[in-house]
Amino acid sequence: MSRLLGRTRWSVAAALALVGVFVLGATAVRFAPPGSSVAVWWPAAGLAVSFLLATAPGPRAWLFVLGVLVSSAAANAYGGRPPLVALCLGVANAAEAAVVFGLLTHGGRRPTLASMDDLWRLLAATLAGALVFALLAGLTVSIGLGGPFLATASAVTASHAAAVLVFAPLGISAGTRRARSPGFEDLVQWVVTVGLTAWVFHTGQTLPLAFLPIPLLVWGALRLGLRTVALQLLVVGVLAVTLTSFGGGPFAAAARVVGILPETVGALTQAFLATAAVTALSLAVASTQRRTALGDLRGEVELSGVVLDTAASAIIVLDRSGLIARLNATAARLLGAPEDELVGRPAADVFPVNDHDEVSDLMSDIAEGTAALHEEQDWRVEGLGLRHIVWTNAYLRDDDGHRTHLVKTGVDVTDERAARTFVEAVLEAATATPIIGTDLVGGITLFNRGAENVLGWQAAEVVGRRDWSLLHDPVQIDRRADELGVESGFDVLVHRVREGAATETRDWTYVRKDGMRRTVSLTMSGIRDEGGQLTGYLGVAEDVTRRRQVEVTLQVALDRERQAVEELTQLDRTKSDFVSAISHELRTPLASVLGYTEMLEDGAAGALTDRQLELVARVDRNGRRLLSLIEDLLLNSRIEAGRLELDPRRCDLSDVVTSAWTSVESVTAQRDLVRELEVSPRPLWVEGDPAALELMVTNLLSNAVKFTPDGGRVALAAHHDDRRPDTVRLVVSDTGMGIPPADHERVFARFFRSSAANERAIQGSGLGLSIVRAIAEGHGGSVSLDSTPEEGSTFTVCLPVSTSTGPPTPHASQDIS
Repeated sequence: MSRLLGRTRWSVAAALALVGVFVLGATAVRFAPPGSSVAVWWPAAGLAVSFLLATAPGPRAWLFVLGVLVSSAAANAYGGRPPLVALCLGVANAAEAAVVFGLLTHGGRRPTLASMDDLWRLLAATLAGALVFALLAGLTVSIGLGGPFLATASAVTASHAAAVLVFAPLGISAGTRRARSPGFEDLVQWVVTVGLTAWVFHTGQTLPLAFLPIPLLVWGALRLGLRTVALQLLVVGVLAVTLTSFGGGPFAAAARVVGILPETVGALTQAFLATAAVTALSLAVASTQRRTALGDLRGEVELSGVVLDTAASAIIVLDRSGLIARLNATAARLLGAPEDELVGRPAADVFPVNDHDEVSDLMSDIAEGTAALHEEQDWRVEGLGLRHIVWTNAYLRDDDGHRTHLVKTGVDVTDERAARTFVEAVLEAATATPIIGTDLVGGITLFNRGAENVLGWQAAEVVGRRDWSLLHDPVQIDRRADELGVESGFDVLVHRVREGAATETRDWTYVRKDGMRRTVSLTMSGIRDEGGQLTGYLGVAEDVTRRRQVEVTLQVALDRERQAVEELTQLDRTKSDFVSAISHELRTPLASVLGYTEMLEDGAAGALTDRQLELVARVDRNGRRLLSLIEDLLLNSRIEAGRLELDPRRCDLSDVVTSAWTSVESVTAQRDLVRELEVSPRPLWVEGDPAALELMVTNLLSNAVKFTPDGGRVALAAHHDDRRPDTVRLVVSDTGMGIPPADHERVFARFFRSSAANERAIQGSGLGLSIVRAIAEGHGGSVSLDSTPEEGSTFTVCLPVSTSTGPPTPHASQDIS
């Protein structure tokens, strides 16, 4: 759409321009001097060329040239010339426009007036076009009208050249920007120029003052820019030609007084226009060049100032006598004063050095051209201390090659050298850590003291001379190359880093100069420049030979320990299986024995004497103790195997506690013990296996009775935890012998018996408390101990409260073994 609009606008503009060519051509023919075969001025040629120069080169331009032929021929025919003559003159006009346009746009460039070369090109193209028209028009007039060839050619050359010079700059400047915004000066200059031109060429003015408008055009050329000058040339040209055609101005007056030919009047008018155009355009182009050069210079000066002031380096410009001519912000900061206070002062006076005489001697070398191109100085800068400056010097020369100034560029390397010294000190201090640096292909660039100590090579022997991979075990290098699928060599060491990894750490084998091998843990990393490009590699190694040997030894020992543990585990499993099997085998005959003792007590074999009953009772008591031990062993075997089977249900712990208390009454009744039972009147709902819970409580009570001497106290309490409403607490306490603190951690272990129990030879298997803990934890609870020797023990079991709301399951004592 935009392209269509562009074509439409161009077509409208071209049509208007062709109409203008016709009108101007017809007007020029009509107002030709009497007796003249040609017009005094041919502005149509200038308009045609101006439109073409304002148009980009292309097929449309040549279409317009064809239109110029038609319009010019029509204008000549309208002016009364024979059709054939009019057609030939139309061809001549079209040829002139084509020649000027072709020469100025040769090579596809757009015509400009930015330099004197452009102006000369315009003058040459204008002259070429005028000569082409003069040749064709002279032949046409000579053959078609019988007029003089030479007079006609000379007359039309001047008229057409003047017209093109007046109009063409307007077309060229159509695409340029105005030099500055219009102001009062523009208005005054326009009024004076137009007014003075009109006065010089008006009908009653006969004085030879045709030169007066030219200084005003010069004024515009110097101050107002090319577009304004081009427009003023057109206005002055139109006024001069029009008023001269009406008999006004000095040229028409000369014709009346001296009697010169009309062609001569036209030639003088064209000469005036050509002179004005060349003068004004030359100065306009020169002024434009000057403004452009000043703008470029100003931009370069500003850019140079910004570059100088933002440069991290100190830059000082000295003249031949050693005076400061210019310096940047960095240099002024180092010198401790503003730039305006330092410029013009001798460098020897302001440089903060210890030996000012030495600086004076250096400054005296500037004029002789013997100043050193590189030098280093120590400056004592306020607030920064002693700074080491490295200077690079360069001379500035004038057009004759003479040295005029010395430019000193200084870099503060104090921090850099301090950092380098620190790094070097660190590298040298790492006497047991090999640090090796290389370039991108593996050439060694750094070999610290630690590398010398570990590898046996001196830095001078390897830096820049050896491929780093040659310091490694070649078999290991080849094996790693096969793993990575790369060629054996240096790339094996840096492959991961080169692929993008930040570091790579792995064990390698270094080969010392004497052939010994050392195992090292080597960390490879890349060295990158500020742009992130790899410039080399750094390897930091740690000699881990002894550590790896110890690790191997420990691994062997660990394997042996693991094997021993596996054997012990297998032995323990065998033992557990054996105990379980034996317990099952003993349980059946022991139950039979107990059954027979009950029958004997009941008189199934006849009445027994008191002595016999006592002996049968003793057999029954020991048998039941043995049965309890067997059941504990069986239950412990299932716990060890992870096969403790519980049948959880919603039950009241109060019933379980009461049942367990009743089951141990037969034992406590034979002892002189104070027995205390405290059970919450509210139900203590828990989710548990009643039989397992009863066994847990029974074991705790049996322990309390067993380890409490006569006269002591055994208490059992069950209630809700006041601090944790979701927990039920079961507490069994006694005032017995207590448990030593050293045994608290192990008291719940299998087969463990405290030292106090062993000393007093109290019977027991050591399984009761381990079963208690297994049952408590199997119900999601815990068991804890608080005991003091000779004061008693307190065992606390915490169980979670049941969250279910179903009916409780009646408790019936059962065997879980």
